[in-house]
Amino acid sequence: MAEEDLKKKGTEVEEETGFWNRLNIRLPERSTGPFRYLRDFFTCLEFLTRIRMTKRDVWFPDDFARSVPYFPLVGGIMGALMWGAARIGMLAGFSGNVMGLFLVMAELFFIGTLMYDGFMDTADGLFSGRTRERKLEIMQDSHVGANAVIGAIILILAKVTLFGSFKPADLGPLLASMYIITRTLMVIYILKFPNARPGGLGEMFKTGGSPVYLLLAVAFAAGMLFFLGPVWCKLAVISCIPCIALAFYLKWNLGGLTGDTFGFLTECGNVIVLFLTYCFLR
Repeated sequence: MAEEDLKKKGTEVEEETGFWNRLNIRLPERSTGPFRYLRDFFTCLEFLTRIRMTKRDVWFPDDFARSVPYFPLVGGIMGALMWGAARIGMLAGFSGNVMGLFLVMAELFFIGTLMYDGFMDTADGLFSGRTRERKLEIMQDSHVGANAVIGAIILILAKVTLFGSFKPADLGPLLASMYIITRTLMVIYILKFPNARPGGLGEMFKTGGSPVYLLLAVAFAAGMLFFLGPVWCKLAVISCIPCIALAFYLKWNLGGLTGDTFGFLTECGNVIVLFLTYCFLR
């Protein structure tokens, strides 16, 4: 019944802006035939990045559920954009922390702050030391607390430092792999972990989803990582262990996952991938 409701409810949204919003590709109002896959891909692309290429007046919640298999592909697009940014930084002579800061700024430009928002909300609740119910309430509060600010500062410093620890010429495949791995892990968080509370973004992606989506996502990710090189496939397997362990910790602490925790896990996953690469492949 819930899945049928998702298919019927349309949600009108205000026009969004992004760094590429001039094409205004108009898609069919509902996903039918081959247009379904095109619409689902653009839903994923426009949700996870600041790229705005389509013109649609109504978003249907099941659009989001069906966009889940495309997370790794969009991760590959993120990686390609950031690879290009690293190349520009290298041509400009950037290195060290200057390159790291440049890449963080490029990430904000291309991808936006969606994951940072979830990271900060989760940090506020998770480190509050309150009961499970109170932590979830704090995560929903629109006010920013000290835990969120401190967590965001540490996150940005960690990314700047780790980005700057690699030779500029080596950053391209690392960035591509990082975004593919962390966005594939999001599929696991969405499909294989329970919701901490009813409603919200996490349930919207989960309801109407299919176990086949995980197989498709892993297949897409494996193909792209193998193309980049077998070493990145090994890195993906190693990175999954601490990332999924962290997801189980959040499940134990909060009773499940929410849309905010997806952002927290993804940003922590970025740092984990960078740190493991620094330790084992540098």
